[in-house]
Amino acid sequence: MQSKQLSLIDFLIVGASKSGTTSLASHLNQNKGIFICEPKEPKFLTYSFRKNKYRGPGDDRTLNNCVKSTEEYLQLFKEASMNSCKGEASVDMLYHHKKVIPIIKEQIGDPKIIIMLRNPAKRAFSAYSHLIRDSRETLSFDEGLAKEQERLQNGFEFIWAYKNEGYYFEPVKDYLENFTNVEIIIFEDYLKNQQRIVNTTLNFLGIQETHHIGKGLQNLSGKPRHKFINDFFVNESTMKSFIKRILPDKLKYGLKNFVQKRNLQKLEPENELIDILNKEFMNDINKLETLIEIDLSIWKA
Repeated sequence: MQSKQLSLIDFLIVGASKSGTTSLASHLNQNKGIFICEPKEPKFLTYSFRKNKYRGPGDDRTLNNCVKSTEEYLQLFKEASMNSCKGEASVDMLYHHKKVIPIIKEQIGDPKIIIMLRNPAKRAFSAYSHLIRDSRETLSFDEGLAKEQERLQNGFEFIWAYKNEGYYFEPVKDYLENFTNVEIIIFEDYLKNQQRIVNTTLNFLGIQETHHIGKGLQNLSGKPRHKFINDFFVNESTMKSFIKRILPDKLKYGLKNFVQKRNLQKLEPENELIDILNKEFMNDINKLETLIEIDLSIWKA
């Protein structure tokens, strides 16, 4: 690899999945000083060591959407102005921290890193609901957890790591030790005051003016009432690409959120299973709390 050949990239939103990164990225991208590529998750930096590890149901769709060459990756940023702060949000980079951090340092250098974290038990169920939405998961949540290790050993992509992705301490520690500027956002805090968190993040990225957020895109999960409607938003098509090009972001985000909120039936986990998972995560949560010096008592309630 040629050293620092992607040095135009200023920041990376590295994860965790189902923790508000889609919403945050869409809000940041509304600021004229920020450019986040489309798609927001090109997964280029993990593709070199994950290209043969998309073997689960529907994983081929993720693989097809991966950016596979440096030239293609650079093309994602061709519309960015020279002075804009450029970034992307492939959220598999937190889970695959051991292998991707050396690639980031070699290819990009020392970009600013944004990490969003959510109660790991609730994040796990949200990931499960995401795969239910896309007709990829057919088991119950309990059965999916029981199958997790087998699936990962068989080369399923990281979204199937319901429980494993929730052990945040080691990956967060790895990023803190390898990069100069790391911003950590707690999903539950973000939900309480998105305006404040967006402006704090813009300041972290070097954008000083106050930005009043508009409608942002949400990556909603749940069981579709009408599968054909959900398939339109999930699958790529010529019609979908055309609509995305001609609609302004505010209208595009509003339309997608409006339709999906009405088409997706929210799934509720069994409280007993969430309690069991919370207990399993507690030691990791306590270590993380000490590491990042952020009160995580909301995850312990």
